[in-house]
Amino acid sequence: MTPPSDGSIEPSRPETDVAAAIQAVLDGSPTDTVWMVPVRGRAGEILDFEARAASSCARDIRGRAGRQLIGTRPFSAYPSIVAGPLHGLYLRVMETGEPGEIVRYPYTEASEGVPRHSVYTVKVARVFGGLLVSWIRNDEDDRLAMRLAQTERLGNLGWGRWNLVTGDIEWSEQLYRIHGRDPADGPIDLERYREIAHPDDLTVIDRAVEAMNTVETPYEYEIRVRVGDDYRLLRNVAEISRDGTGRPIEVHGLIQDITDWRRTADQLAAAEQRLVEESRLTAELQHIVLPVQEEFLTLPGLRVAVRYDAAATAPLGGDWYQAIGLNDDEALLAVGDVAGSGLAAASAMAKLRHAITGLAFADQTPEQILVTLNRLLRRMRPDVLATALVARFRAQDRRLTFTHAGHPPMLLVRDGVVHRLLQPGVLLGVFDDVDYVGASVQLEPNDLLVMFTDGLIERPGRDLFEGLDILSATITAVLRTAPADQLAAVTNALAPSNTSDDTCILVAHLSSIVPEVS
Repeated sequence: MTPPSDGSIEPSRPETDVAAAIQAVLDGSPTDTVWMVPVRGRAGEILDFEARAASSCARDIRGRAGRQLIGTRPFSAYPSIVAGPLHGLYLRVMETGEPGEIVRYPYTEASEGVPRHSVYTVKVARVFGGLLVSWIRNDEDDRLAMRLAQTERLGNLGWGRWNLVTGDIEWSEQLYRIHGRDPADGPIDLERYREIAHPDDLTVIDRAVEAMNTVETPYEYEIRVRVGDDYRLLRNVAEISRDGTGRPIEVHGLIQDITDWRRTADQLAAAEQRLVEESRLTAELQHIVLPVQEEFLTLPGLRVAVRYDAAATAPLGGDWYQAIGLNDDEALLAVGDVAGSGLAAASAMAKLRHAITGLAFADQTPEQILVTLNRLLRRMRPDVLATALVARFRAQDRRLTFTHAGHPPMLLVRDGVVHRLLQPGVLLGVFDDVDYVGASVQLEPNDLLVMFTDGLIERPGRDLFEGLDILSATITAVLRTAPADQLAAVTNALAPSNTSDDTCILVAHLSSIVPEVS
């Protein structure tokens, strides 16, 4: 490949599915947002960034919009930002990973010799090795119009005004979009509006006209109108303005396209009819896939407690655990979390749980298990993402080997002090080929291992590190009382932080008497 003339190294292409996923998200975003990857020099320094995805409504000061922005490089395209605060923010976020924001950033660019001044609020975050940059234009003269346009776009509604005396008609930009009409063709008058209405809804229009002529309050009704080859369902709220004699002079209308909302509502109504049966099946599946374990398990060198706490809003989710002896000397300990809830997540969870168990019996190491599991997931359930923590314990030498796939750390409690064990690895199901690296630690008699899914420490508005600190403090406080049964005391003290998410907890206690290495 011929190197670029400016001496830079072309940014490495991200995985196709990652770029496509980011573009798919931005396609549905109502904000001005682009995702950029760094352009580096031969020494690794960042020379510029290159846009690889853009929201459809993103627009720069030169009028480029949407995917026209893909391929642009900000330092080259907007040279006045170089060496300024925005330039520094890009580099700082890329280096530290900490998101940043500049409020009311003034930008000036000369166009045909005339300076153009704009004011923006810019937010920057590091995402998948690049920068996600979003901005809002804060120019005082545009602020009110921008807010109104955003409200109409987000609510898929528009407004119209029909003067009954002069014949003047005014439509908002979103109203043209709702009707699939080019603004150059102008708005539709009230009489011609009947031509695009569904024939069965003409009586609805007649009743609305009669009501507006006789009542003083706004009148609301729903009609179907033809847009292209299809009919869309519109909710209209209309009000009549009158002169001093009471004669109608103007109609003001607020029109919202509720086609998708009504379709969704109908689908939800149908789904509600299946809830009772699904609840029964869910309860049965819970007991089949993840049996309730009331008693402690005795495994080689370990006593183990396991618990599953269902979410308050969904009796079955994707969280799972496994604790099983592999032979007279080894045991498998694992927890995991499949994204989502309900029967689909439970089905994927069952496949993963059984697959991990089978791979462990085939003498695969934790890292080999996760590599195989990731390939299995990508081929059988490419729509699923999952986390997992897998460990093997060998009683003879008290050796624990483990690794993670996007999962919270395992806790090792020794002499009342809580240590975090983490061997990081990428989520299951993201990439086709991933390598995982294992770690090992030698346990001591009376050590405790605590494994869990994120429902134990996650809470809206609180980061996971704070949740880990609280969990560690809880365990320390419990053990400070010197309970006779440390396993029972710690297990009983753990409670989910987020009742809207299901939680799995696995606590293992190393027996005080274990086989010595021969």
